[in-house]
Amino acid sequence: MLDDLLDEGYTELNNKLEQACSGVSQLRAYLKENRAEPFPVYCKPYPSTEITYGRPCELTEAIEKLVGNAEKSTDICNDVFLSELVDFCKWIGYEEDTAYIFLLRDTLLPYIYYQSKNRKNIYPWLLGRKTVATLTGTDNADDEIRASIIKALEFGKCNNYDGFCGMVLPDMRSVLKKYPKLEQSIITLLGEIKDKHIIVVESGCSGTFPMMLMSLDSRVDMRMFTTYPYLLNIYGNKIYSPKYEDSRLFETLYSQDLYFRFSGFGGGKFFVEKCSNKEIEKHAAAEIKAVLNKCK
Repeated sequence: MLDDLLDEGYTELNNKLEQACSGVSQLRAYLKENRAEPFPVYCKPYPSTEITYGRPCELTEAIEKLVGNAEKSTDICNDVFLSELVDFCKWIGYEEDTAYIFLLRDTLLPYIYYQSKNRKNIYPWLLGRKTVATLTGTDNADDEIRASIIKALEFGKCNNYDGFCGMVLPDMRSVLKKYPKLEQSIITLLGEIKDKHIIVVESGCSGTFPMMLMSLDSRVDMRMFTTYPYLLNIYGNKIYSPKYEDSRLFETLYSQDLYFRFSGFGGGKFFVEKCSNKEIEKHAAAEIKAVLNKCK
């Protein structure tokens, strides 16, 4: 988990543990002494500092162009994890009177799977750390929102999903009151969805953004690929796989990790910048082509 956090750019926990008690060093020494290895961190083949991006484009238009390129592509990705991803989509299912919100970037391929099945009421939302920072004007606002989950675990004595939600959701709502632009933007987006139920699809792991949406609209429920080991009992049947270590396989696919990046939000629409690297574009199209083929 510490390695994953570092890979995502979160350094504070590693630094504090090491400074306080050589915690990270002790963990590595413990594993080495017992002839064990941490789960591998899947290194990005292209450092983010070396990737360039083009002009902003509206998200759904950008996805449409990428899928069009993938359909014409002769390359098909043979990553075996893509079959697991399709099984995840089948597990989520599809029901009437239900809208499905896919939290990008990490659920771009599941969104494309649903789109290729001609399913209605599906929404790609690029709702993540950068979006929250933009709408709040605060770099660490997502940490403040996530703290509601940590507080419930540490002090709430929650042992089931309903009890957990009972503590987390009101606390998150009170945090969002401090950021009216973020709160109102999401309420407006949710208000445009008229279905009786809303399923938010996320890769994992803490459930911060699905829970945030749940705190703002009682119609919302969640489905996540995986979660942290200490949240498995809480989230229960909302989780597809208990294999937390597989989250990196999900999140490091080219199409979901490198091809798009958040550019802005305005007028109820998300905007992205497309990667200019032709090799990354080729890999992303090949992943999408493989998913499209599995839909036939």
